[in-house]
Parts: sequence; structure tokens; C-alpha cells
Amino acid sequence: MSWGYGSAAVSVVLQLGYTAWTARVAPHSAFGAYAIALTVTQLPGLIATGGLATCVLRAEQLSRSLFRAALRLSLVTGVTCWAVFEVAAPWCAALWGMPELTLILRLLGCQLLVAPTGCVLLAALRRVGLPGHAAVAELTGQVAGCVVAAVVLARTGSPAALALALPVAAFATFGISASASVAKLALSRDSGAPSGSLLRLSGFLTVFALLRTLGASAPLWMAGRLLGPGMAGLWSRAQLLSDVPVNVLIKGLNQAAVPLLADRRGQGLPLTRPARYLLYAASAGFVAFGALAGAGPPALALLLGPGWEGAVALVPAFAASAALQVVYAAGCALDLARGARRALVRTQLVLLAVTSLGLVAAVGGHEPLPFIAAGAAGLAVGHAVQLIRWQGTDTLPAGAVVRAHLTHLVAGICLAAAGSWGTSAWGGLPGAVLAMSPVLVGCLLLRDRFPAYRAAAEIGLLRRPGRKEKQAAAVPASRL
Repeated sequence: MSWGYGSAAVSVVLQLGYTAWTARVAPHSAFGAYAIALTVTQLPGLIATGGLATCVLRAEQLSRSLFRAALRLSLVTGVTCWAVFEVAAPWCAALWGMPELTLILRLLGCQLLVAPTGCVLLAALRRVGLPGHAAVAELTGQVAGCVVAAVVLARTGSPAALALALPVAAFATFGISASASVAKLALSRDSGAPSGSLLRLSGFLTVFALLRTLGASAPLWMAGRLLGPGMAGLWSRAQLLSDVPVNVLIKGLNQAAVPLLADRRGQGLPLTRPARYLLYAASAGFVAFGALAGAGPPALALLLGPGWEGAVALVPAFAASAALQVVYAAGCALDLARGARRALVRTQLVLLAVTSLGLVAAVGGHEPLPFIAAGAAGLAVGHAVQLIRWQGTDTLPAGAVVRAHLTHLVAGICLAAAGSWGTSAWGGLPGAVLAMSPVLVGCLLLRDRFPAYRAAAEIGLLRRPGRKEKQAAAVPASRL
């Protein structure tokens, strides 16, 4: 976990710095086209990856035949999806009425040649206990991508240069992870031929990931089509401030929890305790994103500079949606570890239905907030369906999770309200931070009341004041 969150922290600083610089160089419409292109590229990306990285992470034992099968499948699907995507790019540009989308989509599509195989290599390194090598490969790729895109954008001024960051990062990450895998991976031989079972599981994961991407991207697609690329650009910059931490949290929770839950399920051990800790950790996002809703608007204004006032106004809405994304994603990870595939799909279909109804109601408006609210409503209802289903099983005490959500939510609302008042009363980021300080002090003093803190202390990640070290170590860290 230290490698995962350490590399994530460096990644956040890198992305924020890159965003601050590009926001002062590229126009709003360029970011709108780029944001839509990113979400469109996710669809063939998910098909190409095929859930193979998750299969590798969830494997009870990573054998040589499983690893090779995943590599072969990722290579074939990646090249195939790249070819189809290059041909379909002009049609996507015509659908949104943005001719500049064609070049951006084709540049972004180049990552499909190596990104799926790179994801499998990174997952294998993490599965065998080499997260440091995976973190170095990812960080090096991100740095290379940002540097190349920034240099080309500075020299040419072309907005299409924004689309170079991800392909360059994918190729660099692939090269480094492949080298590390050749040198470090020592997998057991077996006589199995897991390609068929791997295809079935990866096929399910692909379909489910496509459904999740559709639900997450539909609000932006509708807003971009109805409100234009300029509004989509404001949307993308405002969402970035919440997307960076939400991706870090979801990725960290999945990388820490999915292999552990897979191990416990393979050993026939109950999932109740780690499932509860997983949901408590995700629930802490209400506190974190409440703070983002309070301090995020002046922080984004400082980060992007003048001309982005429309994006600044959207930050609290995206922060609320991000907190819901984290708890919903944690619930999906738990259901996946339990093998509850039908429940996963049914819940996602409910989310899509609620989001669709919200988007239909938002049509005709001239503001992006109703579209954001439609996505947030889908996430809220989807997580409520998860909680209701868990209440009927012995997997998780849903009542305890609801109480954790409410506790963290109250703290988050207080932080958001204090930050908003401080910004309007005293002005800027210092005013927001000053107003939020008493609430933060109160949270620190009452930290034992927060389920996420108690869970972290129980598993040894934290030591409560007044407890002896040996008491803190009484519960082994492997219990999560």
C-alpha cells in the first residue's frame, strides 16, 4: 500500500502541475474536445484490456500458463481495437460536430497497441509482490507523456498535442514493465490451459466495465453535444480536480483489497471483516471530498488562472459525485470478489436507468449542473441497491456501513460549508482553509468517532493515543 499511495501522491502533483500549465496555453474548446475524446477512447480501451489485469490480480495462484494467456489475449485485442478505432474516428467527430476530434482520437488510439499488455504486466508484478517495480514503470511513463505533450504544445501550439501524453506514457510504461517482468517474475509451471476460462471471466469484466463507463461518461457526452465544446472544456477542468483523487482512491482500494479478498475466498475464509474495512475506507471519501468542495473552488481558480470561472463553480457538484463514485466502486469490488456477477450487472443497470431518466429531464437546459446531478443520482441509487442486497446476506452488516456513511457525510458537509463561507467572507484559498481549520481540529479531536479511523487503528495502520504498541500490533495487518 505504501508503494501504491506514494506513487499516487507523486502522480497527483505531476498531473496538477501539467494541468496548470496547459490551462494557460490551450483554449477551452480544446479541452472540451480532448475530454470527449478521452471518454470515447475508454470504450475500445476496455474491450482491448478485457478485464485481464483484474483477472491476474484476482488469480488465487498466478501460473505461467495464465500469465501467457493473458498476454496473448491482450496483444490480440489491443491491435484489433486500435485498427477499428482508427477507422471509426471520423464518424465520432461527425457525431459530436467537432472536426478536430478525428486527429485527437487517432492519436489517443495509438495507446491501444501496448496499453492492454502493459496493464497485464503491471498487474502481474503487483500480484507476485513487486509493487515497487510497477509503481516506477507507471510514474516514469506518466512523466515521459507529460513532458513530450508539453514540449510539442509549446512548440506547435496545436491542441492535438494534449493527446500525446497518454500514448507516450503507455509505450514507456510497457517497455519498463516488460523489462521488469523478464528480470523479476518467476512463475510456477502448470499443465493447465486457462485461455477458455480466462476469456469467459475477462468477457464478463469487459461488459461490466463498458456498462460502468457508459454510466460515467453519458452526462459529459450529453452536455458536450447539447452545450458545445466550450462547456465541455469547463466540465473537464472542473472534473479533473475531483477525478485525480477519486482515481487514486479507487485504484488504491482495488489494488489493496482485490488480491486480499481473492486470497481469503480461495482459502474459504469469511469476507465480513475485510469487506467492512473496505467500505469504511471508501466511506472516508465523504470527508475528503467535503474538504475538496470547500477548498476546491479557490484552489482551482488559483491553479487554472483567469478565464475559468465557469469551471470553478462546478467543483462542489463534482466533489459530491466523486464521493459517491468511491463508495459505489468499493461495493462493486466487494461483489466481484464474492463472485456475485448477476448482482453486479443488475445494480449497474439500475444505475444506468436512473442516470438516463436524469439526463432526459436535463435536456433543454443551458447549464451543466442538471447533467452532473443525473450522474450523481445514478451512483446514489446504485449504492443504495448494494446496501439493500448486502442486508439480506451475511456478507456485510449494511446498517453499520450506513452509519459510517452518515458519520463521514456530516463531517464532509461541515467542511464544505465552512470552506464556502470562508471563500466568500475572507476571499481565496487562505480564507477557505482558515474557515475550515476549526472543523478539521474538531474532526481530529473526535477521530475515534469516525469508523474509518477505528478500522485503520484495528488493523495496525494507525496507533490510537494511549494504547501500547503491543496492543496496536495485536491484529495482524494481513486482516485488512
